[in-house]
Order: sequence, then structure tokens, then C-alpha cells
Amino acid sequence: MSQHILIAVLGRTPQILTETVYALCVKKGVALKEVLVITTDEGRRLAVEKLLQPGEGWFYKLQREYPGPCGSIQFSVHRIITAKDGLLPISDIRTIGQSESFLELIMQVVWEKTARQDTVLHCSLAGGRKTMSTYLALALQLLARQKDKLYHVLVDPPELENHPDFYYPPSQPTLLALKNGKSVEASQARIDLVEIPFIRLRERVQVNRLNKPPGYRQLLEWAQSELNQSLILPSLRLDMESRSLIIGETIFRLQPQRFCLYWYFADRSRQRPERIPVEDYPAYFEYPQSPYFSNAMRDALLKRFDILDPEGGMRSRFEQKVLEKGLLPMSWVLQNISRINTQLRMELPNAYTLPFY
Repeated sequence: MSQHILIAVLGRTPQILTETVYALCVKKGVALKEVLVITTDEGRRLAVEKLLQPGEGWFYKLQREYPGPCGSIQFSVHRIITAKDGLLPISDIRTIGQSESFLELIMQVVWEKTARQDTVLHCSLAGGRKTMSTYLALALQLLARQKDKLYHVLVDPPELENHPDFYYPPSQPTLLALKNGKSVEASQARIDLVEIPFIRLRERVQVNRLNKPPGYRQLLEWAQSELNQSLILPSLRLDMESRSLIIGETIFRLQPQRFCLYWYFADRSRQRPERIPVEDYPAYFEYPQSPYFSNAMRDALLKRFDILDPEGGMRSRFEQKVLEKGLLPMSWVLQNISRINTQLRMELPNAYTLPFY
């Protein structure tokens, strides 16, 4: 039997946790076994104070009020996890180093829980800083199994969001005062969990082959490499006679100068050293020295013009109308790259392959 676990990132609004538990257990009928919270040191203090105060904590109140769906959930101070800066818990995310610490912590927690076949994860990104929510979503994209889910929580009426005395809809009528002097019936509040769809890459990149959790960036690089190798791309051919690109079965006829420009870049890509990844474009494509590209690029284009038009008409027109005192303007190159890409974007049947061409 699967064990359902809630993993939530939390900030200074601990009521998000009880709202999420209420929506999962009371409304959706999920039999949660355990709750894990990832938060800052300040978030931990507030969670303990508001949720786990002996006898008066709102989490205990939720369990007493809805004992059937919520009474057996395991949640305690030991299940509130904070990232550390050295030996000290991080009070807030203010630096790149602190942000990286939370990224690695979230990856480690999700890795450990998804490594067990008998668990189903329910992950909430409604709380905490946006950085933490983003990291949780990214970790799930890489590690989630088919049944693992990601949620955001919505409260209606909106006046009850972050209300200091609203942690879930009570079972009995309860009026809560608002700042504008009005009151609202808390028991009639609506809490919805929005399930957020995401692409699951775990099976595609076969994460299960790894014996230990790598760092996030190492895992991301490995996953990207696996995806690149598994992607079957249509072949690319250049037809000199018709001045066309042929991608798979699709033919793109280009204006002659643009054809030569594409030809130049295609050759540069083909001659890329094997040590340079195919997606590392800056490593083998030259950058313009504004406002001109290099003379080597100019000469390479002129050479291709002469191959297409041995009589010299293309070279002559290019030298007269494009070159500026013999130099290749950056504006001309970028403009024609843009026009080529626009044509490919409009005519390429499979949009996912566009970045490779």
C-alpha cells in the first residue's frame, strides 16, 4: 500500500500548510501519512509557534476537528527542515550561496522520498519565497514519478488569505472579523488545490540508474545530455543547385546570400571540436566585434558566393551594397539570421526541432 507524503515549502504564512492538508485530506480524501516542511529558520519558528504549540497549535486543532481524515498524520518539529549556511540555519534567502543551499536541500529531500517505491508525493509550492517554490517544481520535473503531484492552494473569499485567525474552514460556524469592519463566515470558505501539470523526465533520462543523489546542476547537465542523445533529429542537407535547405523531407528555398550565410554557420557547427557540447554555441560561433564581424567570416562568405556564382555577380553585388569599406556589418548578418529563422519557424512542421536548425 502506498504511503502518501506531503512536501511543502513554507515562509512566513504557516496557515498555508493547514489549508493544503485540509484540501488534500478532507476535500480530496488523500490518506496522508506524513508532512515534511522545507523552510527558513524564521519560517521554522513561526511554524512551531502557530502550528505545533502543545494543545493550541493549529495543526493539532485541525486533527481534533477532522480526526477521520487528519488524525493520524505524522508532523512534528523534527519534520521541519531548514537549509544551513555552514553550521547555522538560514534565516532568509538573501545571497546566491543561501539560494544554492536551498536548491540542494530540496533536491536531496525529493531524491530520498522518490527513491522509495511505496511512496506518493504531494508537493505544495504555495508557501515560501518564489525561489524555493521554483526549486521544488524543478526538482519534481527531474525526479517525480507518474503518481507524484504538484499543487498550488487557493482560498475564497480572498479576504481570508493570510488572515491571522484562518487556518482552515472550521466544522462549526465561525465569524472572523476583517480589517474593514465586516465579518466573514469562515466555515463557508472554499479551499481549492490547483494541480500544476509538469513534464516528468525521470523515466526519459533513467534517473534510477544513479546510485546516489548528484547536485542539481550536475543532474541537470546529465539529464540534458541524455535527452540530446535520445532525440532523433531529421537530417540536414544543403542543395547548392537550388540554394535550398532540406530538413528531413521539408525544403526551404533561401535567397542566395542567406543560403551562403546558413552554409557558413552549418560548416562551423560541423567542424566543432568533439570536446565542445553541441548546445554550447558560444564556444564555436564567433561573436561580432561591433559594428562588424571578422574578416575571416567575410572571406568565408565571399568564397561561397564564388562557388555558387563563378561569374562573380554575387560577389560584386555584395561588395557594393553590403560591405562598408570592405568590412562586414553586424547589422546585415543579424538581420539575415532573423529572416532565416522566421522562415524556418513558419515552415518547419515539428516546432520542437527548430532550435537545432
